[in-house]
Amino acid sequence: MARIFQRRCYTQGQYDGKFREYFYFINHEGMLFLEDSRMKNFTSAYKGIRRIFLNFFYKKLRFNETKRFEEFPYISHCGRERNYLKCDDRPIVYTQLSEDRKSLRVGQSDIFHEFQPSRLFMKESGRLYHPAPFADFALLRDKLGDQLHPRFEFDAHGFPVKFRHWNGHLVELERVRK
Repeated sequence: MARIFQRRCYTQGQYDGKFREYFYFINHEGMLFLEDSRMKNFTSAYKGIRRIFLNFFYKKLRFNETKRFEEFPYISHCGRERNYLKCDDRPIVYTQLSEDRKSLRVGQSDIFHEFQPSRLFMKESGRLYHPAPFADFALLRDKLGDQLHPRFEFDAHGFPVKFRHWNGHLVELERVRK
């Protein structure tokens, strides 16, 4: 209810004298939206022909240390633009496993990071995570987690402790909740 009465203190594309500023949101499925989009669904997400932008956006993603718009904890400097970002869970969301099963795709970009099954872990929320080069770890999209689920062995508390690799051998997970 309080969110209804919140006022935005920014305007998309505003100019601060040096930079044009834009404000984005990433959901738990790895879709990137303009923050003030009313409908945040597949049709309004950045994808497809905008991959060049997405690739650049993710490569430049950092913590927001500008002291501006602190409700947006991340920023991506793209030339004369500042792209502020807040997220549903994590700023990096892995959305897909590569065909060779050796890397994970970042959002809807063309960027892939090495897949290390032994480093997967699950939080109490039931969401699955994997290390990432930025912000320590990334969220795995629910659909990707569902795809990997049959390969896990779980402890008595329901947390994954081992992962069955495609070559058949069982891998101990490094970070196991007890």
